[in-house]
Amino acid sequence: MSAFVTRSGVPVAWVLPPEMPPDNFATMAATLLGALEVIYSATQGPSPQQVTVQTESGTLVVRVVTPKAFLVALTDGSPADVARQVEETATRARSLLAQKS
Repeated sequence: MSAFVTRSGVPVAWVLPPEMPPDNFATMAATLLGALEVIYSATQGPSPQQVTVQTESGTLVVRVVTPKAFLVALTDGSPADVARQVEETATRARSLLAQKS
């Protein structure tokens, strides 16, 4: 599962199972990223550019793509494999967005 999401939690593009509402998925991912930004701002540290959560059944990666959007992926792959693929996708997305400007 993956989605390209605005910072305000609006899904822009997604690949999700039919039973997963894109709005809910995007809102929760934006909430996660926003909460971590609050934690880091309280410590006067830089905002996280990538968040990885590993469970027994898979990996969740949230990767900032632009100041206004991020990519979120949930898969059964290992954290290293998922992070590499998410980074490649984020780089391609930045390139495509730059062409539109």
